[in-house]
Amino acid sequence: MYIQDFIAKLEAPVDSVLGIGLNLSGRIVYTTGHSYSFFHFDENPLAGVIQVRVGIPVFLENDSRARAYGEFSAGAVEEEKDVLFLNLDYGIGVGILFDGQVCYGKSGYAGEVGHMPIFDNERICHCGKKGCLEAEASGWALTRMFREKLAEGSSSVITSVKGINSEDITMDNIIEAALNDDVLAIELIARVGENLGRGIAALINVLNPELVVLGGSLISTGDYLYLPIKTALNKYSLSLVNNDSQLKMSKLGERAGILGACLLVRNRLLEIE
Repeated sequence: MYIQDFIAKLEAPVDSVLGIGLNLSGRIVYTTGHSYSFFHFDENPLAGVIQVRVGIPVFLENDSRARAYGEFSAGAVEEEKDVLFLNLDYGIGVGILFDGQVCYGKSGYAGEVGHMPIFDNERICHCGKKGCLEAEASGWALTRMFREKLAEGSSSVITSVKGINSEDITMDNIIEAALNDDVLAIELIARVGENLGRGIAALINVLNPELVVLGGSLISTGDYLYLPIKTALNKYSLSLVNNDSQLKMSKLGERAGILGACLLVRNRLLEIE
């Protein structure tokens, strides 16, 4: 088991490890340790199953919330207390902090922004609903759009130089192509940015945050994504509200989730004590 192997290789004594933070995407109930998107085999919480195997308290957390707390504690957040962190990868996750506290909602599912019905279309999202933001503004959407454009006759360095079949193209291939000035990749990332901006504008209008932090794999495209998002925010959000909301890129990158998980475990262990 990977976790047991990792613990065995630690330089520190095993009895000095007081808790384990485990981040997963999807629907997580941190209070019970259940994961309803992955590894949900029976009614037993995933955190409890792992804890029995490793003999150390395990705390399960949604990856976007953990990243949000990491950025809040030691990343892009400075003095702001009301913060949104958008995890832009194949899917879209959001970590919400109000007054410096992670927002979970009644059932622990707060932040499913990717499934807001933003678009009036018949496209089916992974969740089974229509019109979701994630179906038009995520890594999945970017990959689908790219393959569709190739099927229509568009050209790209991915297929012409690298020789990758269209059905094998990944989000990472498209990001790499954009960073190498591939016109099709740049155009479609801009479209995804525009769609994302519409969704973020809705969040800003409703929640009026001090700061919105963009993180995840897609932000490695830099201004190709950032500028269309910013333009869409100016277009779709209320000016009085938008003026109070900063937009920043993540400073911690992949480290945000690791740091957030560790700090949340520390907080929960202190609460137990």
